[in-house]
This record gives sequence, structure tokens and C-alpha cells, in this order.
Amino acid sequence: MTMPVLINNIQGMQYRSAYKKAYSAISQALLFAISDSKILPVIITSVVDGTPRLENLDENFKTISTYFKTVKTCFDDNANECWVCEDGQAGFYGSSPPDYLGCSEYNYAFIDNSGFAWYLYYNNEYPILVDVNGDRKPNKLGKDRFVMYFSNQAGEKYAQEVNRILPWDDTISKGRWCPSGNCLYKSWLLK
Repeated sequence: MTMPVLINNIQGMQYRSAYKKAYSAISQALLFAISDSKILPVIITSVVDGTPRLENLDENFKTISTYFKTVKTCFDDNANECWVCEDGQAGFYGSSPPDYLGCSEYNYAFIDNSGFAWYLYYNNEYPILVDVNGDRKPNKLGKDRFVMYFSNQAGEKYAQEVNRILPWDDTISKGRWCPSGNCLYKSWLLK
């Protein structure tokens, strides 16, 4: 009985370690893009159901991808070629709780040479997701998938001047960004 628990604990440590590496990589990529003056200002174009729709986040995500050694880019309505949509949690609001399965093939995604799969939740919204073991299961938020977001120095999610990427807040109870509960997005970066 202790062997499955031990294996699960080791796997969890590997996911958390990969998450730290992924977070560092995307943060550095953004800083390089900023220093090269390649990041566009974000413009609020409309508000739908209380959520601002933002122009240029998708272009900034594409720009950031150029600072990775990419294995595959999916910027032509083909996100499902880079990101497991079916049977994978992605915070997709249109699906039924508690699973929040699926995503949209129209959003942007890419795979880097570390095997990390990156997905922009919605091309004009701020969340960025990473799956640290690519297309392999479990494809669960807070386990092998992690959420972060475009932000500014003040930590605002709907910032017009994007100059950092922050981890999503720890989510203890089950919900859209953590269907299984106990997703320590910030804490795992500090351990």
C-alpha cells in the first residue's frame, strides 16, 4: 500500500520541479521580449459578462514563443495539435463543473523543446496554462497543468502594460481553475 503513495509523491515532486522550470522560462522569455521592445500594449476592446476582452495578448503570447526553442507552434486554429483539449482540464467555462474539460482550437498554443505544452486560455484573456508533461496524462490543473497570467508590476490581471507573468493564486476549494481542489500555484514556486 505504501508503494503507490510513494510513486504518487515522487511524481508530484517532479511536476512541481517542472512547474518551477516552466515558470522561470516564460518569465525570462517575457523579459527578453520587453528588452527587445517586442511586447505590445494591451488594449481593452470590450467587456463580456464582466470580463474584459483584450487586444494584443495573443500577439504577445506568439512573440514570447519566439524566445523558446519550439518543437511545434499552433497559431492557425489548430491548438488541439499542441494542447490536449479532450480529456484534459483547461478551465474551459463552457463545459460543466466540476471537470471543466476542453479548450478551443482557435486559441494559441505551442510546445517547447523541454516538452512543455503552452496554451493561451483565450486569445483575448490573460490566463496562460502550461502542461509540464506535454500530452501525457493526467492533464489535470494543479497536478501537471498550471495557471499563470499576464500582469503588470502591481500584479493586476487586466493590465494594459504587460511586464510580468505571475502564478495564479493558490486555489484550495474545487472550482474552474482547480477542479480537483488544493492547487498550490503560488506555494509550489516557493518550496
